[in-house]
Amino acid sequence: MLTEEKEDYLKCIYHNNGLNEYVSNKKIATHLGIKPPSVTEMTNRLEKEGYITTKPYKGARLTEVGEKEVARIVKRHRLIECFLIESLGYRWDEVHMEAEVLEHRVSDLFIERLDEMLCYPEYCPHGALIPRESLQEEELHMVTELNAGDSFILSKVHDEVALLSYLYENDIKINDRLRIDSIDEANQIMYLNKGDKSVSLSMDNAKKLYYK
Repeated sequence: MLTEEKEDYLKCIYHNNGLNEYVSNKKIATHLGIKPPSVTEMTNRLEKEGYITTKPYKGARLTEVGEKEVARIVKRHRLIECFLIESLGYRWDEVHMEAEVLEHRVSDLFIERLDEMLCYPEYCPHGALIPRESLQEEELHMVTELNAGDSFILSKVHDEVALLSYLYENDIKINDRLRIDSIDEANQIMYLNKGDKSVSLSMDNAKKLYYK
């Protein structure tokens, strides 16, 4: 049986593209905020249990069994986020940490009933697909691939509290149509427009916004 710690490791590997490539122990340690020797110990355990494969000096990658477990965890997380917003009035910048805790605490039956109650939503509040059969994500494009004057519909935003809070305060949400007014290359700032309102974003944050 997977412990909460093991589930967090598998999610970490997934979120660092561990479906397609090996994720280094250093990257896992940084992501989870732990020391590299602890990562080595845990990845050895996870490999013995069949959830990952490892390669010396390259790191860890999810197996088919590991992918299945991560799909189950990610589905829980994203459905709980939907529930917190739709039924309990949470803001989209408040749900991630709550879901991080609750995803480990509820039963599979609870998740099935929650899914049914929510009418089987396709996306989480931040625009990510809710896994059903696999972990396949939509192929989206970073807003930074566009030019000044281009318009787009916001499809997805990274789960980062500070960024989500900033967008919420500026009334920017998923499915909004936005326009890039200008890009300040020297200072690495992008200016977005929604209606008559202009919002500035660092280029680093703009890379965390996606369109289809």
